Amino acid sequence: MAANTLISDSEFMVEKLSIPLSIEREILNPFTLSLTVSQTNLGSTIAHVSNVEYLRWIDCISDLHGISCGQSRQQLLAQERMWFVSRHEIDYLAEAFVGDRLGCATWISRFGRTTLQRETLIWNRDRVVAVCRASSRWVFMDLKSRKPTRIDETQVKSFQLLALRSTQS
Repeated sequence: MAANTLISDSEFMVEKLSIPLSIEREILNPFTLSLTVSQTNLGSTIAHVSNVEYLRWIDCISDLHGISCGQSRQQLLAQERMWFVSRHEIDYLAEAFVGDRLGCATWISRFGRTTLQRETLIWNRDRVVAVCRASSRWVFMDLKSRKPTRIDETQVKSFQLLALRSTQS
């Protein structure tokens, strides 16, 4: 997906969802969305959501969260800064099919000097099962120097560090 691609309003619907406790420990104020799997989300070989589609969704969810925090890609470009992914870890846990109603949640679990760790969870809202989990490290980059740059306190506050309410498993 190109960095400037707009996210279709018909694909994701930003709404307040509760992550089922049977899937994840209680998270303080995650950014949540819903979507319904369509034919276009399926792979060409097997009629289920493809791995590439999950990766695209993780990127879109991150982008929508940034927009909601006042850090859209356009705003960052104007400051000659951008978030670059340095690592994705994705666990594919269950299949999703056309018509499945999915919940999506993302939250920031950790900030470093130039990086943040973002968690993403996608679950089937009807079967109440986790479908995909991802943990991604993002680096804040200066586009002029092409080097990591410090995340300032304003940015940290705009993301409102979202942390686990409970550290118990």
